[in-house]
Amino acid sequence: MLDDLTIVMPAFNEERRLPLALDRALAWRAARAGEFRRLDVLVVDDGSDDATGELVRRDFAGSVRLVTRPEHGGKGAAVRTGVEAVRTRWLCFTDADASIPFEELGVLLAHAERAPVVIGSKRAPGSQLCYPLSRRLLGALGQRLIALCVVSGFHDTQCGFKLMRTDVARELFRAGTIDGFGFDFELLYLAKRLGHPVVEVPIRCEHQLGGSIQASTYLSVLGQLARVCSNRVRGVYPSRSRLGHGARGTLRA
Repeated sequence: MLDDLTIVMPAFNEERRLPLALDRALAWRAARAGEFRRLDVLVVDDGSDDATGELVRRDFAGSVRLVTRPEHGGKGAAVRTGVEAVRTRWLCFTDADASIPFEELGVLLAHAERAPVVIGSKRAPGSQLCYPLSRRLLGALGQRLIALCVVSGFHDTQCGFKLMRTDVARELFRAGTIDGFGFDFELLYLAKRLGHPVVEVPIRCEHQLGGSIQASTYLSVLGQLARVCSNRVRGVYPSRSRLGHGARGTLRA
């Protein structure tokens, strides 16, 4: 039974958008508190140059846990730090831009008994995606490359809304090597490689202004994609999980 959960929110220079995301997370926690023995909200300040960490300490003390990285490491590094700090059996990591309504977390939770990894998808049948055309096209192209070169069977590896059993999350992140945005596809590649079932669930997603995704981001992700391919050829990744119960691949919602 899933009765404890931590919402992990990586944040880099998010002092403007983070308050709304945290207000929504705390409102969702208040509405669902009776269903959980423990429900934490954890922010990882990824070496921000602005007042992100100070904002959390000042305005959300007692309601939100804060972990501060001394230097900016990238989204993957921030989520990895958060995973190690979790004190519950389950976790969900989500972006600080509040682009995915927290009500969608209930959609993921409904599938937790089926698999230790449940991922939101902006492109699976039934999803709702309100992104500009240019970003949708770049995202679709990137997803095609990921499917060809790294891991197939998913409509959307990069959605920043994933529910995971904490012990599995730690195993995958400790085996991972990518600190940037490419950590998502490396994580799912490792989940399949190590035999952890994954359920992909369509969700609603809204475009938010002021995001950190730029043209240079897509170029850096290409480099990270090449690194995963190189790691695989060189035998960097473990071949079998002690936690897994057989490679069952992707399960449909």
